Amino acid sequence: MKKYKAFLFAVLPALAMSFLMGCNNGGNKGEPEPEEEVPLEIGDTVKEWCSTDDYEELPINLMKDATKGTGKGTIVDDLGYVDSCSLKFEVKNGDNSRGYIGSDALEEPYFTEDDAKNGDEVSLMVYIPENSNLVSLQLQVLPYSKNANDAILGDVIEAKAENEEKWIYAMKTFDTLETLGAIGVIYKVKDASSTATFYIDDINITLGEETVKTGYESNGESLWETYEENFRVGTAMSGNMLHNTEMRKLIRENFNSITAENEAKPERILDKEACQKLAATDQTKVAITTAPFEKIYDFAAKNHIGVRHHTFVWYSQTPEWFFNVNYADNGQRASRNVMLKRMENYIRVTLETVNERWPELVYAIDVVNEAVENGGSGYNKNNKWFDTVGEDFVTKAFEYANEYKEDYQKIYYNDYAYDYNTSNCQFALETILKDAIANHWVDGVGIQAHTDSDQNMEAILTDAKMICAKGLDCQITEIDITVNGSDENSLNKQKIAYKNLVKKILKANEDGETNVDAMVVWGTTDDTSWKRGQNPLLFNSNYAKKPAYYGFLEAIDEYN
Repeated sequence: MKKYKAFLFAVLPALAMSFLMGCNNGGNKGEPEPEEEVPLEIGDTVKEWCSTDDYEELPINLMKDATKGTGKGTIVDDLGYVDSCSLKFEVKNGDNSRGYIGSDALEEPYFTEDDAKNGDEVSLMVYIPENSNLVSLQLQVLPYSKNANDAILGDVIEAKAENEEKWIYAMKTFDTLETLGAIGVIYKVKDASSTATFYIDDINITLGEETVKTGYESNGESLWETYEENFRVGTAMSGNMLHNTEMRKLIRENFNSITAENEAKPERILDKEACQKLAATDQTKVAITTAPFEKIYDFAAKNHIGVRHHTFVWYSQTPEWFFNVNYADNGQRASRNVMLKRMENYIRVTLETVNERWPELVYAIDVVNEAVENGGSGYNKNNKWFDTVGEDFVTKAFEYANEYKEDYQKIYYNDYAYDYNTSNCQFALETILKDAIANHWVDGVGIQAHTDSDQNMEAILTDAKMICAKGLDCQITEIDITVNGSDENSLNKQKIAYKNLVKKILKANEDGETNVDAMVVWGTTDDTSWKRGQNPLLFNSNYAKKPAYYGFLEAIDEYN
């Protein structure tokens, strides 16, 4: 049974390519469970489109009258490489000698991570008829999230006599870690005012040897499996990482918690235009979009990885317009009552939307982020929530989140101000969170743990103990341990720092002094970190496990 049910085509100028796209078909409910698949071997077919039945399941939607061009694509039954069936293209691009048939905007991948992988061979058959009006054809394979300039190109097939009136094999190895985005054929024409004609058949993806090597090796090692009985082990990630097959594998094998690094923050999900339309009748209504983080949450759901939703109420990365009358870019600030209602609606709409679409996926929520003044003692007053609502903005946020969260979800306060200064943790617990704790509206506190390899981690441990003493859960939410240099001594120092932190948490949990149920590393590979120049994470830029990885992994055997 074929997984794809559609090709999408559009006629557009200038880039000279024809993209052949496949769409995923989720199958029908009630079908019997498929038999266990036999692993493919090198040279086996992964996907193919070559028969009449294939093409009948792949209806062509050819967008006509596009800019400076018209054309059509049809399924024909009088010419084909396999069974007299193929795809025939007839295109005309006005005054342009080059044009392309394809989709000019790929918002979703047409192929899945199980289709073409690093090293697979992508091929098809092309047929150039006599008097085709072509100069040449060329196979093109486009990684998802890349533009035509990043395409992987096959050999040029010239439209000369020896190549006419016969099927010609075109193949290119998919030598990238990216997800496959499109398969296409670039064409050039002789006379831009006349129609160019060519045929395509037997589109095929064949399993091949990996061509792009990384430093990642599974070796039967897994962080989350090692600590499954102790706490979740998590990572922060961006949506772009999902287009990388090796990154997906690394995450699946080592982490059972994911935080969207930026994609679920207020500036990304608050929908300005929709909010402004709502304000015409009600200043307190709020509209959001899940588009920035939905691919991350889909990936987590598919792979049974829990999600920490980060974050709602924060002084940073929250747009200025959200605090203004009519959601205007400039102008008068909204009143306290309006902002409280906006806060409630923002939290309510987001949780209702997320929990309906991804039930039981989000297990923890950072309701308020960084309300403590860093480097001092007191509230962070560089905060529009503090300006418009007042000191109780934290309490109100937890009141609303507690009302709209599901029973399986825990809601957290999260901060870095006490990574080195335990008095800031004390202030958060005894002042900022006092009422929320008294009303049982807050479940836990997150310690970010942005630290350095020279730190002894005692402040973090003391914070965790204070949090536990208040009857709250604790998570270490944004761990990165920086190091100056990448020499052996520096990396070993970093390994010891990671190991010491994990050992201290394991021991304190065992002794009942702390209740840390998740340790989340803020990033995956060093080159994806916001502190990339200081190599703070567990994997290097070539995906190899660093000594720090083994410091984290081995801590469980050494903490007693």
